[in-house]
Amino acid sequence: MSETPSWLQAGNEAPAPAPAAPAPAPVGSMNLETSTGAAAATTEVDDKDLPSIILMMRLLNMGVAGAVIAISIVLLIGIPAISTFVLGIYAICGGLLICCLETQLKFLRVMIAVNFGFLFSSFWRFLFYLILASVCWSYNNLMGKILAACLAGVAVFNTYVLCRYPSYRKIRERIAEEEDKRIEARISKEVKKQAIKNMTGGGK
Repeated sequence: MSETPSWLQAGNEAPAPAPAAPAPAPVGSMNLETSTGAAAATTEVDDKDLPSIILMMRLLNMGVAGAVIAISIVLLIGIPAISTFVLGIYAICGGLLICCLETQLKFLRVMIAVNFGFLFSSFWRFLFYLILASVCWSYNNLMGKILAACLAGVAVFNTYVLCRYPSYRKIRERIAEEEDKRIEARISKEVKKQAIKNMTGGGK
């Protein structure tokens, strides 16, 4: 029995299998994770910026609403025609509604949300502001036309904020609740101070 040379045996041995390369991660899942992370980061940044934007929006809305009320009252003092008088009353009511909404007092906020929920919709609020703008334009004076342009601009800004920030209403409610707590704490503090003062005065 002949022995096979060692060099031939080494050549006949099957090569050891190479270690399997790790399977690459699916491209779709990587893109999904990246987009999800980017969306979460964007939402977090938006939520940080939203309180200051809400404050700016409130100031703009109250400013134009106050101007609508003022110019309409001046118009009514001049005893205009019946149609203009009715439009002036409508404009005053619309301005008061906006002011009540932006004050964010608890009892007013709930009442407006129940009866005038369209103000929380981007489309219906935009339409409402355009109607007020058309009323001011119908006054046929310079101030009315300037105010109509301002109302149109504020309407566009409101629509942008409501569409750009889906969490607008939630953040607004949270800010309103914080304001309610501060007001209640201040009232409670004043009541306690007055009660202590009365007790001290009564003891004397």
